[in-house]
Amino acid sequence: MNFFSHFFVDFQPNKPAFNAALIAPDVLRNFTPGQSKFHFKHFQQITFIKQPQEDPILHDFFNGCLQHIQRDKEFHKSPLFQEIYQLQRSNWQLMCPKLQIPRFWFTLHVVIEIMIDSYLINNHLEKLQLFYTTLESEKETYRSALELMGHSQIDPFMERYTRFYTNQYLFHYQDLERVGFALHKIHEQVKLHSSWYIPNNPEQLALWESTYADVCLVLEKYPLGMSAIR
Repeated sequence: MNFFSHFFVDFQPNKPAFNAALIAPDVLRNFTPGQSKFHFKHFQQITFIKQPQEDPILHDFFNGCLQHIQRDKEFHKSPLFQEIYQLQRSNWQLMCPKLQIPRFWFTLHVVIEIMIDSYLINNHLEKLQLFYTTLESEKETYRSALELMGHSQIDPFMERYTRFYTNQYLFHYQDLERVGFALHKIHEQVKLHSSWYIPNNPEQLALWESTYADVCLVLEKYPLGMSAIR
């Protein structure tokens, strides 16, 4: 799942540290790839009540990290994901070579996650503002968690984290053209061929629109099968 989907699905009232941490495993990997793999369960245990480093806020934070990992495992096996994937699989197998988009199976997986974010943003725009407000309010919680974990690139991480909640890029997901741009940037990040992206290209836009239509169709059938914000 992508950033906003994690927040939307597993949001808990009055637990801002938990909610902010719902994207922590992903932003750690994106912002500091060499410092992204941590034993979150260990830190969740040692910050619990009556433990040596008891800290209710950090305990909530590490619970959020663990929930992210569990939710991703469930999502990738869910009827929601599998049905969207099967609906679009042959289309992407055909169009990726034509548009010179690499690794169709990886790319389609990423696009489905981005499109679900797009759908949720289009239908719950006010929750996206809450998402960014929560991230900003928990900036120091992130720093404290990184210090406890022994993260060696705290300042570079925090610089990128601040830029992430300040720029508020996910608001652009209301425009499917920007979804294509986001995919292009992900390809750059993982060192795949990315020069295929052409802004406002009709064939590319048609592919995004087709995929989004199926995402909308399936999400009406399976409204995530999970608990949304109330």
